[in-house]
Amino acid sequence: MQNFKSTLALLVATGCSVAPNMAHAFQLVREEADVRLIDGTPAICIPQKAKRSFPVANLLLMEHYTLQHESWAISLKDDAKPTKLRPGNCISYGSTPDGYERDGPEDNRENVQLKLNTTYYFQAIRHIPNLWYLHTAIYEATFCLKTDADGALSIQKKSACPDYSR
Repeated sequence: MQNFKSTLALLVATGCSVAPNMAHAFQLVREEADVRLIDGTPAICIPQKAKRSFPVANLLLMEHYTLQHESWAISLKDDAKPTKLRPGNCISYGSTPDGYERDGPEDNRENVQLKLNTTYYFQAIRHIPNLWYLHTAIYEATFCLKTDADGALSIQKKSACPDYSR
């Protein structure tokens, strides 16, 4: 029995020591984010029903179903503290909070021009200092911009987007 316990302890210790180096082997937990308009700009939001705050490492917005490299992305700078979004809090497309920087090639630092009736993918990735626990690691949403009957801009879920069925 003592041999079994020693072997088990060795296996657990070995697994824990190699786990940080195998982060790519884990399927990170994904959940649906809320997307809403804030001052006419799409914003990714942590759902009200979320149980904890979400420390943001990266944000990405890109046109869905394209092979173009046009996207908007920001990431946390080295040694900066991540912004923690509480349930219901948002970060708008095009904003760069303190401690973050734009990602991508220098010649592609302009914001993507958002178009009506085009499907977009918005993603927030959690800052994960270690993988001892796996809360939601990615919030994501697919949406499109449409104009309502009165001409007001609105966010529509992916099923209402014209090119969603591709």
